[in-house]
Amino acid sequence: MTDMMIDPAAARTQFARPAAASALHGGRYSGPAAVWQEAKTVLVTRATGPRQLATAARLVVPIGDNGLAFRVSSFSAEAEQLAQDGRVLVQPGDWRGNPKLGSRQLQGHARLVSTGAFVPWVQAEIEAKYRWRMSLARAAHRMANGNAPYGNLVVLVTVFEPGPLALPPYD
Repeated sequence: MTDMMIDPAAARTQFARPAAASALHGGRYSGPAAVWQEAKTVLVTRATGPRQLATAARLVVPIGDNGLAFRVSSFSAEAEQLAQDGRVLVQPGDWRGNPKLGSRQLQGHARLVSTGAFVPWVQAEIEAKYRWRMSLARAAHRMANGNAPYGNLVVLVTVFEPGPLALPPYD
């Protein structure tokens, strides 16, 4: 895997969380962050090759006003692909991993973080949000991947609101 980690101090400033909005402290998110707090999963679509896309459902927590975070294993192909090309499409999903009704895909840029105080904070937020489902996720990971570490990398995604489409002139 390409070593493409970001500085933890930069992650804390760029993805700063609202002071009172932590799920651990019973706070509520508002605005764009509320979408990711309410989402049961996030569908992450990434490029796997020329003209090839892969979509995976991930457990998600909001980070600041325009970001989200989820965990992946450092042994996964997804981590390697995101390290090489951070372009992703994200969409809120239901607990089955299907797109949430009325939602749409948004563009984002993913970065991997493996060290610093930010990683345990994201892991604690995910544990608090999903509680007992985490043990199911770990068991499924263990069955599929053996002893590969579960969620030892945090993926931070900055979500971009799409701009106006550049349509050709009407003739």
